Amino acid sequence: MDKLPEIVELLDESGIGLADGEGLLDERERRILIGAVNFHALARPGRTFRITVLRGPRGTMPSLTDDRTRHIEWGDDREVVGSLVVRSTVQTTSGTNPPEGLVDLAVDLGGEPEVASAYHQLPGLMGKVRRSVRFFAPVQFDVLRQYRTDVTEKRYRKREVPKKAPVRITRGTTATGHGATPAIIFGIHWLELGGAERFALETVQLAKEAGFTPIVITDRPSTHPWITRPELDGAIVVPLTHPVSPEQESAFLNGVLSAYDVRGVHLHHSTWLAQRLPWLKSIRPDLPVIDSLHILEWRTGGFVDISVRMTNVIDHHHVISPMLRDYLVGKQGVDPAKVELATLANLTTKGIGQAAAKAKSDDGPFTVAFVGRFTQQKRPYLFLQLAASLKGSASREIRFIVHGDGELAGEVHGLVSRLGLSDVLELRGSDKPVAKTLADADVLVISSDNEGLTLTSFEATAAGVPVVSTDVGSQASLVAEDLLVPRHPYPFISTAAERIRTMINSPEQRKTWLDEQAGKAAAFAKLPDARTWVRDTYEGWLK
Repeated sequence: MDKLPEIVELLDESGIGLADGEGLLDERERRILIGAVNFHALARPGRTFRITVLRGPRGTMPSLTDDRTRHIEWGDDREVVGSLVVRSTVQTTSGTNPPEGLVDLAVDLGGEPEVASAYHQLPGLMGKVRRSVRFFAPVQFDVLRQYRTDVTEKRYRKREVPKKAPVRITRGTTATGHGATPAIIFGIHWLELGGAERFALETVQLAKEAGFTPIVITDRPSTHPWITRPELDGAIVVPLTHPVSPEQESAFLNGVLSAYDVRGVHLHHSTWLAQRLPWLKSIRPDLPVIDSLHILEWRTGGFVDISVRMTNVIDHHHVISPMLRDYLVGKQGVDPAKVELATLANLTTKGIGQAAAKAKSDDGPFTVAFVGRFTQQKRPYLFLQLAASLKGSASREIRFIVHGDGELAGEVHGLVSRLGLSDVLELRGSDKPVAKTLADADVLVISSDNEGLTLTSFEATAAGVPVVSTDVGSQASLVAEDLLVPRHPYPFISTAAERIRTMINSPEQRKTWLDEQAGKAAAFAKLPDARTWVRDTYEGWLK
């Protein structure tokens, strides 16, 4: 349980348990409320706040920093949990007196986390049609999506991303002083399960170990189930909810810069913070900026395009795969000296360069596994269609493990029954370790329609398990060439099924493919390690 940050003084509360956690809120809600208090304390130094704390129905999003917090009226479905009075202990601008008067706020913590597909939220008649097609015919719907991706990818490859003009200032103007505590600002998408988020929290931990206070800012609507993670103990977490008024945005960032001795900025898929880098650089041109990038998104350009646009105010583009490095340098003309390739090969494994094939016996069923979130990107429904194909065509007993959870959980459970897989397929959740699934598996299948370079590929390699993967992102950097299969649904099913049947019938060929995969892993192990590079960079910021 994390303590109340020093930037806030608790004056009164109605049994909420903000300070000690022994009250009306669970730990996730308590930390979300502290995050809201952090924002207002930094945006309005010295002010006293009376906060009415609301709770919404299950699945509703929090309202913590947006304009709605100023309203003293709320929806009929909102429960009043209690109220508290806090004072910001952040020092005001030099030469001014602390402002007077009580500020009333209504902070809505939202409801219990509920996983729901974005398709469930599509409005109107067209939304209803898309939902119906998507959930009754997911494979056919995906066929249309992939053809659309082909068109957008072809168009995308031809264009150059425009770049923001550089900030030419070499010395910023000093409006306020700064605190004595060294800090790093982190921009993070949200505090939910994900590969980028897993690495982001790893860097937060590295910052603490180096002697920094992490200032963690999230910018996407979420109930933040990961806000209770131990990596965030001692961090100043601020979950933004939008729209935040422009004057509040600058006041908040000024509050951070004045309350702490900020030594750097590290972005992890944060649109809001990326778009405010030119302003930050205009007042603090000495502030080093890292942007960590994981995946190229053909449909929208995504965070990679945002990073290219802001390259003139970013000091280091950290990329986790050769494919991203080549795209930034070769296609978008980013200065090669600014692009740092440092991989996540050993983020969740140890000794990937020494991976060895797992001995297999002809006894017992051949086991095919899927490990990942149940999302549109990961396409678990395609794995289930593959399983149905293999069930009827394998030359020996076969079984399947699907390990994960997410917004398509209902669809996954329904398809298992509809496809007649209940007797050969086991569903596993977060209560089981992924290592156990990989220990049980003969092959891992990655059915995603887009990736950067999956952590599960590294984990499977370390466990001696060959990977059959769609040929997306930088998966070719690790997966054996013959085991890279088409992204389009029906070619994916037929090609993946053929490769797996070959493994079943020829253990020698399975070993050959795994040896190729292990060789690529050994080459990857020689590349710079992201954890080491980040640690060295942070230590340099302390000097």
